[in-house]
Order: sequence, then C-alpha cells, then structure tokens
Amino acid sequence: MRSEWDDLGIPNEDAYHPVETADFGGRGRTDQQLYLRIPKRGTAFPAVVWFHGGGLTGGGREVPDALFDGRMAVIEARYRLSPEFPAPAALADAVAATAWTLKRAEARGIDPERVFVGGMSAGAWLAAMTGMDRSYLAAYGIDSRKLAGLLLVSGQMTTHFQLKIDLHYPQSQFEPVIDRYAPLGHLSPELPPILLVTGESGLDMPGRPEENALMAASLAALGHPLVRCFHIAGADHGGAFDRCEPFLTDFIAEASEARR
Repeated sequence: MRSEWDDLGIPNEDAYHPVETADFGGRGRTDQQLYLRIPKRGTAFPAVVWFHGGGLTGGGREVPDALFDGRMAVIEARYRLSPEFPAPAALADAVAATAWTLKRAEARGIDPERVFVGGMSAGAWLAAMTGMDRSYLAAYGIDSRKLAGLLLVSGQMTTHFQLKIDLHYPQSQFEPVIDRYAPLGHLSPELPPILLVTGESGLDMPGRPEENALMAASLAALGHPLVRCFHIAGADHGGAFDRCEPFLTDFIAEASEARR
C-alpha cells in the first residue's frame, strides 16, 4: 500500500478501529505524527511500528498490505525530513516514535513484548538504528533487546548516504562508511530477531544486497539466534517492497513463536 498522507485508507479497514493520530514529538507538528490502527477484536496483540522510505528527504505512506491482517496493530510514523531538518533528525524521530509506542502499548491492547519495528529503504535504516544502537531507546528507559524483531526491507546497513551529505562527510554516496550511524557498527548476538529482505544484486540499489548479506553472515558468526536474509530474484529496489510480504508474515510468526 502506497498513498499520500492525506489518504489514510487501509486494506481490511472494517477489522480496525478508526485511525488514532498521536503527536509523538509533543510540538503539534504534522511531520512528527503516528497513525495507529488498532484491531477491533482481541487483546494482547502484536504490533508493527513502520517507517516509510524516501531517502530521508521525502516519502508518503508505504506499508505492506499483509500487515493489516486484523490481528496486529499497525503504527505508521511520519518523521521530519531533510533538508529542512537535516539528518539525524529523522533518526531522533524514529526513536521517539518507537518509545512512545512501547510506553503506551498496554493501554491500547498491544502486547509490549511483541512490538516489531520495521521499514522500507530509509525507513529500514531508521528501524535498524533504533533497534541496534541500544543507547537510543535507553535514553527513554527502554531496553531495545526487548523488541520482538526488526523488519528491514532494502535498508542501508552502512551509514546512510543522506546523513553523510547532511553532516558533510567527505565520502560520496556509494563509498561505504561504518561508524556510529551504521547498523553494521552495532552488531551483537543480543540484538532482537532480525529480518533482512532486498532485491537482486545489480537490480536493487548498488551494494544494498551485499550489505545485508554481510549483516546476516556477521550476526550468524557472532551467534545471533534468529537472523534471516532473503534476496528476491528479479526485484529492483521498489520491487523488494512490492514482494516482501510473505517474508514479513513468516518472520513475524517465527519470531513470535521463539519468544514463547
């Protein structure tokens, strides 16, 4: 599902309460908003906090349809964008949005032990950094290891190219940097379960499948208990999003079962 922010329609709409809008930034800004879809039936259901792509400079609503299955809460995050708000402003928003959700999960019927964080492209980088650098959520009194999992679709595992522009790095877009803003700089066997999905090498963005493969291989070598990596044959960058749904739903089920 892709749409603009003024179109809040979703698949399977009858299974959800009307959309709840929340100001996670506390400033009344439309670009620091959460859009919560809570199932009408059941309690203690899982949730996914999802971040859209767009290179940290743009992007509208972009959520895989399969997440709206009527049994899972879906929280879409709208975050500040460069150049008006240079990176890492978007990352600060991603962390704040995740913390807001975790602190209020039970009040909305969400099982706080089953909150996943994910995204597409730039959104996957935001999700990865939020869940992998423990210092970010720790600033809110939250242990990121308690996240149910990270759902990362064609995300950059090195330092994001737009952040390199905004912070005046000397390296160009495709010169990889691994520092504190790179998911690859925060590897640990204690990280939450991690799903990595990309398109095919040579079709997805340059280096993207290879970065994700390195992430998966490194985590496995460190003894991480649950990391899965898939490269979708024939898929370019956008195609990775279009075809990621079965990998997401299977992984959510696997990670949920592993926590029991």
